[in-house]
Amino acid sequence: MRSRIASERLVYPFFFMSLSNCLSRTGSIETPNLVMFSIVTRFTGKRSTNLNFLLPKSFLKTYCFRCHEIQKSITYGGKIMGQSGRQKYILFVLGAIVLLLCNTISVQADETTTNIICTNSVLADFVANVITENVSIDYIMPAGVCPAHFDTCPSDVSKIASGDVIISLGWEPWLTSLLDASGNTDYKEIKCAQLGEWNIPTGAKKYVEKIRDELSLIFPGLNNTIHANAQGYMTQINETAEDLRNMIRTKEYQGKQVVCMEWQHEFLTWLGLNVTHYYGPPEQLSTHDMLNASNAAQTGEVYAIIDNLQSGTDFGARIASEAGASHVIFTNFPGAVPGADTYLELITYNTEQLINGMANYEYKQGEIAQLETQVSSLELQRNVALLGIFVLAMLCGLFIVLYKRK
Repeated sequence: MRSRIASERLVYPFFFMSLSNCLSRTGSIETPNLVMFSIVTRFTGKRSTNLNFLLPKSFLKTYCFRCHEIQKSITYGGKIMGQSGRQKYILFVLGAIVLLLCNTISVQADETTTNIICTNSVLADFVANVITENVSIDYIMPAGVCPAHFDTCPSDVSKIASGDVIISLGWEPWLTSLLDASGNTDYKEIKCAQLGEWNIPTGAKKYVEKIRDELSLIFPGLNNTIHANAQGYMTQINETAEDLRNMIRTKEYQGKQVVCMEWQHEFLTWLGLNVTHYYGPPEQLSTHDMLNASNAAQTGEVYAIIDNLQSGTDFGARIASEAGASHVIFTNFPGAVPGADTYLELITYNTEQLINGMANYEYKQGEIAQLETQVSSLELQRNVALLGIFVLAMLCGLFIVLYKRK
């Protein structure tokens, strides 16, 4: 009777332990073991010091029972039972261990993290809005650097070596050598090539759709979640796009003339501005190209010269100064300037910078017009004063002549 009672006291806690392991899903094997320990101790009321009954110690330590006291309680239960009870007890223990191992393996499988490495911050932001479960997302190129001029460093080799999925624009000149140097051959690659400009919302959605479709193939179990996330994100892009256009319409800046760097041409046209001229990367401009840009900036009423941060801003600043226009700097990548850490923040930041620049130009033009009015008034006063002095001089001369004749 005593053996049967002891057996009952020890068998059921193993099933409670397995259930605890299923429910906790913490990834730590210690939490369910502590639950097991408290239940076993309560059922037996005693502890033992013999650790060599039933199972090899290495097995217990490695797979199931990290708690030393649980091993003591198991051993105690085995010692107080008869041979028949011991055989039943072993079967129950083995069954519970199988359940526990299955649960532990399941938890570990569920918590496997996939490393997604993007070549730049805008791709990383798109990915972060499409997939969030069991992934780590990072990017290589600093946000303020031009992709064509980026120089890799040893830390980039280490980063891309850990990548399970590599996402690129498909034309980065440094990516192939970086992959070769990393030795990473076990990765999936997504190339977002020939999708156009991402700084216009319609273009950004093409990138999101491409990433969505490719990630759905890589993670088929997350297909529904990935599509739902992508759809929600594209809705946010549409809403933000409408808000930005409304801002331009409210300020009545549609149709205003601007000159810009080539990479910002489509975004400004999308907003409704009149781009009268655009120029390429400054290091590629010939003297003829520079003269054309300078002349265009001084032709008509050009409100602003818009530069691209990652391509350099000195040339745009010079022709803006010569033309008397505002100099506005846009960014092409999230994270390059404070307050523009995501794609949606980026296009909002660029639009706000444009509005501020246009308002600045209008303010300056208003001040200039006021100063010109003041100058005209002063010139008129000067001319009247000179005329008065001339008339007075003539009268004085006339009086002198008449006086001499007397």
